[in-house]
Amino acid sequence: MTYTQPNTQHSEQQTADEFHVSAEGMADKSVDAIYFVWAEADPNILPRLIEPFAKMGLIPDRVHADRDSQGDRPFQVDLRLKNLDNRSALLVEKALRSVIGVTSVICVFE
Repeated sequence: MTYTQPNTQHSEQQTADEFHVSAEGMADKSVDAIYFVWAEADPNILPRLIEPFAKMGLIPDRVHADRDSQGDRPFQVDLRLKNLDNRSALLVEKALRSVIGVTSVICVFE
């Protein structure tokens, strides 16, 4: 299982590899990827989060979104994909981090 660290600020110079704790032995393996995303509550955030998957011809196996009705917490979305190659998993991670409105991303690769 591989974890990546959350981002707190967007930077175009950051790459998915910089956040990766350990990618050893994962180069040719397929992984189950879970992306935990926190974002500003915005009506357009869900389509923007699905777009990186669609551009790569991928369909998430699970999408779960939760918003606090009081507005105290950020919008939270969990996206899961099974049997994804490591390169695609890292590209999706990088794309999610660059979505406008996203405040934090935590990825788990199993």
